[in-house]
Amino acid sequence: MKNPFLSLVQFIDLPKHLHIHYPGPLWAVVAGYLLTIYLTLPLTPIVSKAAFKFLGKRETGLIISLVLLIILAGMIWVMFRHIRAERRIKALLPFVALIGVASHIDNPVERVHLLEYGILAFLLFRAMGQPRGARLFWTYLLVLVAGLSDETIQWMLPNRYFDLRDVGMNGVGAACGLWFGVMIQRPDRPAETR
Repeated sequence: MKNPFLSLVQFIDLPKHLHIHYPGPLWAVVAGYLLTIYLTLPLTPIVSKAAFKFLGKRETGLIISLVLLIILAGMIWVMFRHIRAERRIKALLPFVALIGVASHIDNPVERVHLLEYGILAFLLFRAMGQPRGARLFWTYLLVLVAGLSDETIQWMLPNRYFDLRDVGMNGVGAACGLWFGVMIQRPDRPAETR
């Protein structure tokens, strides 16, 4: 039986223009990751309230911030191993902006948006192949649509609400995830072939 999604993609000839690789294990990872984000939306308030009650809001915020900083330090370490020394300062600029944005978010659980959509952008970046120009734009746009869908689902849930600031945080996280992907692939390291 023919896959209707692949038929639609072939009909509009996306693979020719974007060099998208179908089917592939990275696309399954992207789909699984996005599905995990969507399926955990009703659980997030329950888990965060339990953490606030058990640990305290301040302590929960410190733990979340510490985990995010460790992940960020790991990303920077990986990035520095893949790029030349003269590009390292330029490579850090979006991450400095990310820390600035995260430090102004009152609710510590909201900081997770930056990480989860950064990871989604990086995974989608890898799945799309070696992005150049328009493909970077489409990757970013797809992540923004996923973030907007996330907020729309929250709007429909009784224990969640739609927040345009969250869409903005998703966009900031996505930009950093794409920047990370670009910095570790170009021009020092060619894209992997699939």
